[in-house]
Amino acid sequence: MAEIARMTTERGNEVLFIVHRREIVEQVKRTFTAWGVNMNHCYVGMVQTVTRRLEKLKPPQLILCDEAHHSLAISYKRIFERFPEASLVGFTATPSRLSGNGMGEVYQDLILGPKVDWLIDNNYLAPFDYYAPTLIDVNKLKRDSTGDFSNKSMDDAIKVRAIFGNVLKTYKRLAENTKTIVYTHNVQSSIDTAKAFNAAGYPAEQVDGKTSVKTRSRVMNSFRTGKTLILVNAELFGEGVDVPDCQTVIMLRPTDSLTLFIQQSMRGMRYRPGKRAVIIDHVANVWRFGPPDMPRNWTLDNRKKRTRKQDDAPAIRTCPQCFAVIPGGVTVCPVCGFIQPKQVAKPQDVDETAKLKKVTTADFKMQVHHPDRRDPEQANNFEDLASIGKTRGYKPGWAYYQAKARGFKLPQKKRRA
Repeated sequence: MAEIARMTTERGNEVLFIVHRREIVEQVKRTFTAWGVNMNHCYVGMVQTVTRRLEKLKPPQLILCDEAHHSLAISYKRIFERFPEASLVGFTATPSRLSGNGMGEVYQDLILGPKVDWLIDNNYLAPFDYYAPTLIDVNKLKRDSTGDFSNKSMDDAIKVRAIFGNVLKTYKRLAENTKTIVYTHNVQSSIDTAKAFNAAGYPAEQVDGKTSVKTRSRVMNSFRTGKTLILVNAELFGEGVDVPDCQTVIMLRPTDSLTLFIQQSMRGMRYRPGKRAVIIDHVANVWRFGPPDMPRNWTLDNRKKRTRKQDDAPAIRTCPQCFAVIPGGVTVCPVCGFIQPKQVAKPQDVDETAKLKKVTTADFKMQVHHPDRRDPEQANNFEDLASIGKTRGYKPGWAYYQAKARGFKLPQKKRRA
């Protein structure tokens, strides 16, 4: 992005760079200045600020849009429509939206960059170890109007009493004293998590959407310089924030958004020589999406809502010898060398003493693991439809009428005495 801006401003043309977080503005300015961009011809601003200053800005010849998966929002489109003659180039690691609406409404062409495994092999991203537990009841997760999981269902699904002790034990075992970002599902959870880390002797600070600009700036600076070791946040810093020596990500927020999952899980994978990122997924997101470097098919076209035939959860088995989670087709554990039996039970719900299992990545067949990931068309009987309807929050009558329309055997009505 800096090179494109440099070449544009070198010719005396105006560049408008749009970001979605206040913290990213100064980061971009520093990077662009160091790269030789003529900042007299480049305006960098948060989308909300830009929309308020549309009449005052110099008409740009080029608009650069960071985290371009946000481009379908009204505020972004207002900017694009104000400068119809400008060329628009968007950048994102995740050209996808939870709604299923394609980016083709705004962009004409999709230029795919190298895949994640290539970026790791060529030292553009750090390699990673992924650990996933079973400290969440996925069947209690329900979607709200946004398509992602509701706050209430996340409260119900996450074992609050068990999770904090397990988070601390796991951090100490897998990533002690590494710079860490923690993603929680609500403000109170982020406050409680930060307190737990501080009480255990790890310098931690908490931020959320209501934290003042001054405090957020101070906390981020403290995190960058290493004074703060653990940054705990709710709905912040999932995208764009560049802290190269951040090594560990702890996920305490379940999500059904592929974009959110990739953006958060890879936040510790900024490259540094000798660095190996650690991703600790306490809410089993990897079971829905697979690991961050799994190959995915991206498109500008609309997609059927919540249907990801290429992105469903991987077939995984647990090594009974070392507790690593490995691809289902592997017969010899790549972690400890244990020869796998033909049948290994799927991970089950565990208590506070449960250990996380290490997830390794390979080419393996994708399949659906949870009822709420199935389409109704995949149901084979009334019981399947009832399970799908229950996890999706449908009324009980939905399964009955669906089964009746498809000719399934219906349950007998109970007679009153």
